[in-house]
Amino acid sequence: SSSMYVDPMTIYREYAQNAADAIDEARAAGLLRPEEDGCVIIKIDVSARNVKIIDNGTGIPHEHFANRLTAFGASKKRGRGSRGFRGVGRLAGIGYCQELVFRSRTGGEGKVTEIRWDCRKLKHILRSDEDHRDLREAVGRVVELRRIPAINVPERFFEVEMRGIIRHRNDQLLNGAAIHNYLAQVAPVPFRHDFPFKDKILEHLGSQVRLGDLKIVIGNENVTIHRPHRDALEIGAGVFDPFTDVELLNIKGIDGETACLGWVLHHGYTGALPTACNVRGLRVRCGNIQVGDDRMFEELFPEARFNAWSVGELHIIDPRIIPNGRRDHFEQSVHFDNLLTHLTPVAREIARRCRTSSLHRKWARDFELREIAIREKAAIIRQ
Repeated sequence: SSSMYVDPMTIYREYAQNAADAIDEARAAGLLRPEEDGCVIIKIDVSARNVKIIDNGTGIPHEHFANRLTAFGASKKRGRGSRGFRGVGRLAGIGYCQELVFRSRTGGEGKVTEIRWDCRKLKHILRSDEDHRDLREAVGRVVELRRIPAINVPERFFEVEMRGIIRHRNDQLLNGAAIHNYLAQVAPVPFRHDFPFKDKILEHLGSQVRLGDLKIVIGNENVTIHRPHRDALEIGAGVFDPFTDVELLNIKGIDGETACLGWVLHHGYTGALPTACNVRGLRVRCGNIQVGDDRMFEELFPEARFNAWSVGELHIIDPRIIPNGRRDHFEQSVHFDNLLTHLTPVAREIARRCRTSSLHRKWARDFELREIAIREKAAIIRQ
């Protein structure tokens, strides 16, 4: 998993993605009322170096629990339009903790089913020089399955617990603020209520984009995560560049059907946006989960730097445009190439706005310098 998920923070994306699929299933099965939130709670215990991620989706029945959570590359979601379908994301945490624990309960079950992966022992087996190494045998040696009493737990839930998290990259995996900022960008969470273009964007996406907004709460902070978009960009200490308009995009596929819906927020284009604003770049989402990062489409711009001046988002609708296993890019296909072809004029238009804004600012600076020179000469003449 440390090869598949090079950035450890993607662990949280994978578990949020699985939770979103389980919550969608719960809604479809009538287990969640329309007004009831699909919830994901993240509990961080810094002193014990543990994290728990709990959702109120369908859960996994006891009779299927062991098979699903010890299978590699097999997913019951394949071909069903779910966000996850490769059958590897649930094991994303193996490379970054000492013990990975899954627990679940479904309606009507009197006990909780639990499975534990001994990650340290697994790594030792993988590194060892034993002649007879078999995946099934290795899993059998590191996995423990048991049933435990259902005490103070919901009737229906799924829980991931990462125990003994390894220190990595400034210990971000245990940093509540870092987790909040990351999930605000990549997870299917709602816009803030005061974001002025929220209604226009949601109306444009309509029923074609399955948003599946989650209520994700960092338990320690008791703060619900929202998308980072606001009414303006903070481009410096106390300096703001307001959003002025939203441009709505509808990109057609090869067959003439809608392949992608998106939007671009226009502003003053005063320069490259700071990373800390968490919205810069033309980004892409599939199933309302971000794929890749803010640099995904920078090669489409006449100058790559202009991507960092932009704020925009694309939602993939065409099921033939498929994220790769890492979800850091897409599988190469004629359908993805068609998307890039149609996005290129969008990137060029953003670059034109950047250049125009830069030119206007240069004129304004030249005017100011000449005005100063004229006033100095006028003062001399008055003397």
